[in-house]
Amino acid sequence: MEMTYNEENWDRLVLELSKRFKVTADFDFMLFLIGIQELGQGMRTYSRQEKMDLINLGKCTLLSYEGYLEPNGKDDDGWPKFKEIKPLKSLTPSLTNHLLKKSAFEYLKQQLNL
Repeated sequence: MEMTYNEENWDRLVLELSKRFKVTADFDFMLFLIGIQELGQGMRTYSRQEKMDLINLGKCTLLSYEGYLEPNGKDDDGWPKFKEIKPLKSLTPSLTNHLLKKSAFEYLKQQLNL
């Protein structure tokens, strides 16, 4: 059965990730996982700053799926760069949160074959 985004299925996904990774998954953890996937260096020990950068990479990746950003090469350290194509400042915090959750749900559902 196809899982579509809604709060009940979001909670199921959070529970599934918590079990798989033996953590209490939250939204930042999901963004962190997406960032790791997109960076392509796999699981390793990351510094606090790198963890923050990975969460941001997760957000940028999801906003690119929503049409607000687009990939724009890599920086000198091999991290993906993005450029704004629709104004991010036009998004309210609640709309940003909704778009990120919906995109994270779709991304992780596909990555985890749910």
